[in-house]
Amino acid sequence: MKKYEVFISSTFKDLRKERQAVQDVVIRAGDFPVQMESFPASDQEQFEYIKTLIDSCDYYVLIIAGRYGTQSKAGLSYTHREYQYAVSSGVPVLAFIHGNLPSISAKKSETTLDGKAALQKFIGEVEKGRLRRSWTDIGSLKLAVREALDHAKAISPRTGWVSAATVSSADVLADLHSFRKENDRLKAQVGELIIDFPLPDIPSPTDTFGCNIGPVAPSGFATQQGSFFSVRINWTDMFIHFHRNLSWSSNDWNGEDYYYVNEEESMTAIGSSIAKTIDPMISENLFSIFKADFDRIKSYYLEAGLFTEAGGQPFTEMGNKISRRQQISGNSDSSLEIVSGTLKVSPISVAEADDDIPF
Repeated sequence: MKKYEVFISSTFKDLRKERQAVQDVVIRAGDFPVQMESFPASDQEQFEYIKTLIDSCDYYVLIIAGRYGTQSKAGLSYTHREYQYAVSSGVPVLAFIHGNLPSISAKKSETTLDGKAALQKFIGEVEKGRLRRSWTDIGSLKLAVREALDHAKAISPRTGWVSAATVSSADVLADLHSFRKENDRLKAQVGELIIDFPLPDIPSPTDTFGCNIGPVAPSGFATQQGSFFSVRINWTDMFIHFHRNLSWSSNDWNGEDYYYVNEEESMTAIGSSIAKTIDPMISENLFSIFKADFDRIKSYYLEAGLFTEAGGQPFTEMGNKISRRQQISGNSDSSLEIVSGTLKVSPISVAEADDDIPF
């Protein structure tokens, strides 16, 4: 059976619980939620990256409540821009609009006339020529999302992906025959295609590598923010932070177990764990490792046989055993050191916190 990628879009700080609830619904439906929550809304390069994520998704879920969000230079909120891009790209949009806006608390509503007008204009645009569902609480939102997803899959089936075990032998043979013919054609043009690429050696567990860490985008009533800095740490010591702080949940589909990693939560937890190791006085999760470093770390432990991409949990038996031994021995991260930047926590005012993190 196909599984789909579902992009979840909304304002952020007023809809934290709702976003988590929708994510859970998507996972329980056997699909994969896509959402980016740790990047400042003002990061234009990040928005360009988000557009590529929307392009790769099968469905786009939009949640609207009492906030319109921070407006960009173009005069639109970033959530609004995401929505318009999804529409222009032809990605099916599933819209869920709060059914009783006056009942939403003031701290989760627009307080200015301009903000209220922008929100109403956005809602009007979403409602025009499009079916949408209303909700008033998390329970009704979860039900509406599940029903809408099931309906969308039935009337607007998308590419999605399927397990190799479910593909018919005839389809596989047809594809192989097609690939073989294309390969023969190219060989006739350019000669032998097969090239032996040397397989790079995996670094030793005691080898050190660089890891970049930055501040988590402040939101809500945050009073502190982190800083940018880089560390060097060996692969053995990094495993302590990776194993203990990877955020994941498991599910099953047609009797097949699989797990899902919340990358944003994991990057924040790992980055903050490293910061707290360097400075035990830090108590809040204010730091996040960079995505490129997170991917590199996953790849290393995958090649080392401590991490797996299949099954109902991310770590192998050996990975869990090593983590237990590290915990027993009280490993002190002896290789960890800051090589650039400064680890610091700075106070911020409420006004400086991001109002809208649309990803």
